Amino acid sequence: MNSNKLILKNSIILYVRLIVTSIVGLLVSRFVLQNLGVSDFGLYSVVGGVVSLMVFLNTVMISTTYRFIAFEMGRGNDIGINKVFNISLVTHISIVFLIILMAESIGRWYVFNKLNVEVGRVDDAFFVFRMSILATIFNIFSIPYQGLLTAKEKFSVIAFVEITKSILILALVSMLFIYNGDKLRLYAILMAFVIFIYSLLFIIYCRRNYHEQVRWLFQKDKNKYIEMLKYSGWIMFGAASSVGQVQGSALLINSFFNTALNTSFGIANQVNLFLKMFAGNLGQAVVPQITKSYSGGNHKRTEELVFYTGKYVFFLVLISGIPIFLEAEYLLQLWLGVVPEYAVTFTQLMIIKAILDSLRSGITQVIHATGKIKWFQIILSSTMLLSLPIAYIFFKFGYEPYIILVIILCIGVFNTILRLIMLKIIVNFNVLKLLKVSYLKILYVSLSTFPLFYINDFIDPGFARFTCSVFLSVLYILVSIYLLGIEKREREILKYRLSLLFKSQNK
Repeated sequence: MNSNKLILKNSIILYVRLIVTSIVGLLVSRFVLQNLGVSDFGLYSVVGGVVSLMVFLNTVMISTTYRFIAFEMGRGNDIGINKVFNISLVTHISIVFLIILMAESIGRWYVFNKLNVEVGRVDDAFFVFRMSILATIFNIFSIPYQGLLTAKEKFSVIAFVEITKSILILALVSMLFIYNGDKLRLYAILMAFVIFIYSLLFIIYCRRNYHEQVRWLFQKDKNKYIEMLKYSGWIMFGAASSVGQVQGSALLINSFFNTALNTSFGIANQVNLFLKMFAGNLGQAVVPQITKSYSGGNHKRTEELVFYTGKYVFFLVLISGIPIFLEAEYLLQLWLGVVPEYAVTFTQLMIIKAILDSLRSGITQVIHATGKIKWFQIILSSTMLLSLPIAYIFFKFGYEPYIILVIILCIGVFNTILRLIMLKIIVNFNVLKLLKVSYLKILYVSLSTFPLFYINDFIDPGFARFTCSVFLSVLYILVSIYLLGIEKREREILKYRLSLLFKSQNK
């Protein structure tokens, strides 16, 4: 199959997954909030935040596994695929023991000595913590298998498993309505069970369909272990910084305020994750192609993928993000029933953050493909984490809770500039062409959206304004993208594709 058609096919599959999982996720969030209440929902969010400091290993090791497998595929080395898989498997077994050690020492100490929870709920918090650790362990065992499927671009399988997971969560969470015991503990148990099934499905599929590539064969190549560990170590540093920035923010809010505000922050972060998933679908479909093109020496295609991935990912996030930003209060009320304090402000700032973060699409992947990631990760991750001590100082002076997201946004703008500089230094990438083909078009479209922020001034809040706002903003942005965001050649391709579509419908 043509590479561009494969990217399109995989993108469609991933967007179908996103639609289903998002709808289910909205229902689950509402059901959980209704059953647990604001306080316990906030407690679960902040304890889950502690666990997320270790869950970043998921992202790290999937990235490492599929990068090295995709690299071997680009070189046409089948034996190397099994070698990389087994090294990844051994590494993950070691990580499980490390996580257990960290959870039972540092994690236990933090929950019992530092976590700000209501009197009498510490034991519940630790129970949730342990269930979350168990879920993390289940997931870690499946990561090499997920990495293999990503490298092989089997996104239909990944989508099926994730949709199954979402539906299973919805079915099990519905049990909370009829359960009269401790609902917080039951919810933690159910989430661990779902992750167990989710992980098992990946393992079973790979064992049945890629037996030779996942068969056990202990590897003694120390150099390969070191190479992969170095790479994953720097990816881990970057992922830890990203997760640490968000979860560290949650812990700071918990320290200076209360679990109710953690609920607001957690809700806003779910919206942010939705937008990142929306953007990530196209990015995820392109990542293996970038790695394979780079390892195969096709640098011209690599450049083109970077140019257009960043631009289109930004436009996708903008199309979905602006309507949510404009109608954040109405949507949160419709979704949750009762909107917690600061939830609207947190959500709107998170949307801006998601739009800004989309600018990294393509750039990060091509640098990862080179393997030269040490200073890239050190510089960007260090500046990212500066938001936490700066926010601590602002909180000490009595600033509002949302100031932490304003600080994160300012640092995000600075990191965008740094990322371009390092792209030129590390890859000798044509940054000027990237600015012309991608970033300049992005700037034109972004500036053109300002009139949209005045729509709501003319209509009273409610369903009518929501419908009008969403329709007009999406239509306006699409027209703006067509006129200002794409080149003449892209417009001609779009017209040709649409003409073929209309002809097929008329037959």
